[in-house]
Amino acid sequence: MHNTNDSAGFENGRLEGFQKGKQDGFIKGREDALHIKRNPPLNEISLKWREAQCADKLAGHFGHAVTLNDHNMECLKETVKSTIWKLEITANGVIYPVILKIFKAPVANQDLIELNMYRKASGILTDVMPTIYAIEEEADGQNIWVFMEFVPQLKGQVIFTPDHFDKIIPALAKLHAQTYNERFYDRWETFVDWLPLYQSESKILERQKANKETLEYLDKAMSRPDLKQILDPSYSRLKVILSKGPEYFQELVQAGKSIIHNDLQTPNIGCNNVGEADWNIKFIDWEGARFAPCWFDMFNLIGVFFAYRKDWRSSEDAVIHRCTHLYTEEMRKYGIEFKVDPVRLYKMAYLQRVLERSLYLQLQWATDGQKQAFLLEGYLEKIKVWGKELRLY
Repeated sequence: MHNTNDSAGFENGRLEGFQKGKQDGFIKGREDALHIKRNPPLNEISLKWREAQCADKLAGHFGHAVTLNDHNMECLKETVKSTIWKLEITANGVIYPVILKIFKAPVANQDLIELNMYRKASGILTDVMPTIYAIEEEADGQNIWVFMEFVPQLKGQVIFTPDHFDKIIPALAKLHAQTYNERFYDRWETFVDWLPLYQSESKILERQKANKETLEYLDKAMSRPDLKQILDPSYSRLKVILSKGPEYFQELVQAGKSIIHNDLQTPNIGCNNVGEADWNIKFIDWEGARFAPCWFDMFNLIGVFFAYRKDWRSSEDAVIHRCTHLYTEEMRKYGIEFKVDPVRLYKMAYLQRVLERSLYLQLQWATDGQKQAFLLEGYLEKIKVWGKELRLY
């Protein structure tokens, strides 16, 4: 016969066991959650860091054992070609920020230029490039990891004005002087198989092709009423000038070539001591590097700024005079003398770059509707005024 007391005891015991199990499970789950919160699982970067023994490779730069802060990483930028992370490491109790740039496989030709600047040129241009701590490459064509010094961008640190050119130009002269003319060819084997050369046959052919396409886009643009209104006063003048291209100023090439950065905007210029008298400038993002007339970087730095910043146009001539003479003085410190007036060389560099490339892009964007041609009218005005001064027409 079934015992009622035994049945009631069984049910009570089962209920107590269920409640205790539930409570124990809750406590265990909370403990596990707290453990994961305090020790989250390692992400791909942390795992790769350990697998490749990156700590050992970076230790030599810091003079002590290095540890990675696995849970303090920030992705600064990601494109189809690369990803840039800001990491944090500790060495001898001191925390250091480190940049990790991951070049995604397969590495494109343009990215190979930047990668080779880190692999091969960083030892030559130590003063103006971030320190490269380690490069982790896979033999089977996987992603390539570059660990480098974190240098804060000027963008975000200062409200940029033309006065800041004075802080940047000494570093720019240092960059150019180290690879100026024969100083570059003395290191020819370092650069021969990967750095674009302005006077190479392939680059000359590129400029000839761009020159032809600029003339074609000029005619296409004239078929659109909105662009014809802008271009009509300059059309005949441009046809005459472009027919002389794509090489316009032999004096510019004769003034000297060097490795140039080629994209000197504030996101690509870093400094870790803004506020001090002499800024420790480092140039960032080297995918546009090439061996070309050194004055092109003065156009990249100053000319592009004024092209976008109409609010500073009234002071442009004075800034150009001051900065070109400062650049000349800085280059003289390294034994480099320019025989042509520096303002004239700057204007030559400006017009050469606009006529060989920038005008083409503005016409293409405007005609095809890819982007707005914000700089077209400003470039046309410079071609008119400086083109006459330099006897292009």
